[in-house]
Amino acid sequence: MIRHVSVLLAALALLAIMATSCGSRTGLLAPNPNACEPVDSGLVLPVCDGSTTTLSGTVFDPAGKNALYNVVVYVPWAQPAPLPAGVTCDSCSDLYTGTPMVTALTDAAGHFVLTGVPAGDVPLVVQIGKWRRQFVAAGVAACQDNVVPSPALTLPRNRNEGDIPAIAVSTGGADTLECLFRRMGVDPSEYTGDPNGAGRIHIFQGAGHGHRAAPTTSPPAPNSPSSLWDSEAHLARYDMVLLSCEGQETTGMNQQTLFDYAAAGGRVFASHFHYAWFNTGPFGAHNLATWLTGDNSIGNIDAVVTTTLANGAAFPKGQALAAWLANVNALQPDGELPVLVARHNADLTAANVSSQPWLVADPSAAVPGAIQDFSFNTPLGAEAANQCGQVVFSDMHIGAASNDDPSLPVPDECAAVDLSPQEKVLEFLVFNLASCVTPSNQAPQPPSPCP
Repeated sequence: MIRHVSVLLAALALLAIMATSCGSRTGLLAPNPNACEPVDSGLVLPVCDGSTTTLSGTVFDPAGKNALYNVVVYVPWAQPAPLPAGVTCDSCSDLYTGTPMVTALTDAAGHFVLTGVPAGDVPLVVQIGKWRRQFVAAGVAACQDNVVPSPALTLPRNRNEGDIPAIAVSTGGADTLECLFRRMGVDPSEYTGDPNGAGRIHIFQGAGHGHRAAPTTSPPAPNSPSSLWDSEAHLARYDMVLLSCEGQETTGMNQQTLFDYAAAGGRVFASHFHYAWFNTGPFGAHNLATWLTGDNSIGNIDAVVTTTLANGAAFPKGQALAAWLANVNALQPDGELPVLVARHNADLTAANVSSQPWLVADPSAAVPGAIQDFSFNTPLGAEAANQCGQVVFSDMHIGAASNDDPSLPVPDECAAVDLSPQEKVLEFLVFNLASCVTPSNQAPQPPSPCP
């Protein structure tokens, strides 16, 4: 039923759409990619008596293993536009072009339903932020539900399959965060140590730990302090920046540059000792957390997902994370998440108004309530409607549960195993980081269709 295409058909007007016995109206007044203005698309909208035409299915990560939450699925009237390069300050509608005819979001089981779709061969876009893949749903039958078999709809593994954000990863001597994308299903060909390379996962070598150097590519990747966070221009090439734990407080930081990058719409994921970016400097002035320095290992713990806000109101995305972790079999029978070699470097109270916890140590841990993951939206201090960037701080490590071999070049070092339970949390948070920014008290909504 689904045909995979790297780009939608060059001219949707050439689609051969079969008329149906229950009546139809053609899309002769379809919009152009960016406004509700007439163009001829050739799509057929069935007119059904007491029923409707729907298209349903489930969207998966590039590996085809974990169904994904909060992915936008839509039928475009016209060819979607190319995605902008580098850091951008996007609203929740800016990136979903081609003028959506009908839209939906995947739920915590990765499931979606599009209601009122055309019949015949239907263009379909699956997208979260700048992850995007385009399909043609062939032979959609009018006036009934049409189910896409799983796992046909996956996000792209490489550039030939679709769009992948430009992602910079600074490696570190105490973790292998760069391997998260391999186990999420991204192809090795997308890794590069060349800042001007065509791959979408750009590697920079951070600091080592003790006798162990930070992982790097072959030939070696450039140094993070001098080639990644040294200037706003270097950071601005990337939609997302991941900072893998170095086993020590980050040296050679340019705190103002990372602060400005996040304020401009950048997405940052920082692991463990990278708290050094946030406990002082421009981030430190915003009371994001009470920070504790050092290794601060609290051993293996069980953790619980935060599903409420500090005021007791619902945290919709936290509720979705709890349900999603259950759906991907990451939780123990008691509903808690096992975390190997957890750390404790941040405490949050209601006074930390910008920060939202996602996962905390359970009451039996050495430090009950120790924050494992939290996020804040940027620019800090701006009205929610004007915030378009996000930072995630995590005290969980990839390497603690993966058996990666950092002595090998990136990405050969990455063990060919399924995501561990704590890595599944990080997969959820990384895809959430790519999505449009919404306040913590609001559930995400699909982009509005063209009227």
